[in-house]
Amino acid sequence: MKFDQKILIVRFSSIGDIVQSTSPLKSIRNAFPDSPITFLTLSSYAPLLEMHPDIDCLLSLKRRQSFKKLFEMRKYLQNKRFHFVYDLHNSIRSNILTYGISKNIFRLKKPRLKRSLLFLLHINNFENTFSSLRLFHDNIGSIWKNKDEIPSTCLKISKYEKEKAKEILISKGVKKDFIAIVPGAAWNQKQWSSKNYISTLNTLNLPAVILGSKKDKICNEISLGFKKAVNLAGKTDLRLAVSIISNAKKIIGSDTGLVHAAEALGKTVIMIMGPTSKETGGGTYKKSQL
Repeated sequence: MKFDQKILIVRFSSIGDIVQSTSPLKSIRNAFPDSPITFLTLSSYAPLLEMHPDIDCLLSLKRRQSFKKLFEMRKYLQNKRFHFVYDLHNSIRSNILTYGISKNIFRLKKPRLKRSLLFLLHINNFENTFSSLRLFHDNIGSIWKNKDEIPSTCLKISKYEKEKAKEILISKGVKKDFIAIVPGAAWNQKQWSSKNYISTLNTLNLPAVILGSKKDKICNEISLGFKKAVNLAGKTDLRLAVSIISNAKKIIGSDTGLVHAAEALGKTVIMIMGPTSKETGGGTYKKSQL
């Protein structure tokens, strides 16, 4: 492929979906090995994609952006003259930013009707092979075909970041193998109970590092019930949380972003599924065992 075939990929949120978008990113890179790829996301999630080997330019927007700023970004993107645009979000914002900036725009077609039937009437019209990764790939055009392999998700952490996280863990008394726990979720129904986490941790008998946000009350509950737990919920930024995960022996958690990030780092992941499923975008893509 020619080097002047510039490519733009758009995915604004959230952590799990951005992690999953690194799979079609790899397929796009495989199809265009010499083309510069720009990835546009929200500034709060941009650190997740730092150092990614398939991204040449990482752009970001604030979550709450004025129309003036949006159109300034649109003009900037238009002046870049992208040959291909892959809108992996297909939101009002992504449509405003990408409309008419390229002759070759591929937009994610979300299975809203199928998901509505599944949620409201419990009618599952999804194919057995459906997954979020496959959905992304079905919407990137002819560069990917059904028979092609779907690449694994991928994130990168530097050796320095990993060692820095290790130093922080040691300062907290975590010196050897530990389990990272990510028990929170966007809604409570997706969470396993703190009692179950504590019981599991007592069985495994390894130190646990708990990650999440300040809002995740379950993190405090687990910390109080398991003596070998270090609660870092709300005390790390996104990049540090991922760096800590990169040091963990195993990761146990909800169907949530940091667990998807762990899988993208090649870690052993145990995702505890609640009311979500592969049809709703949940689940892991590799089988893991305790």
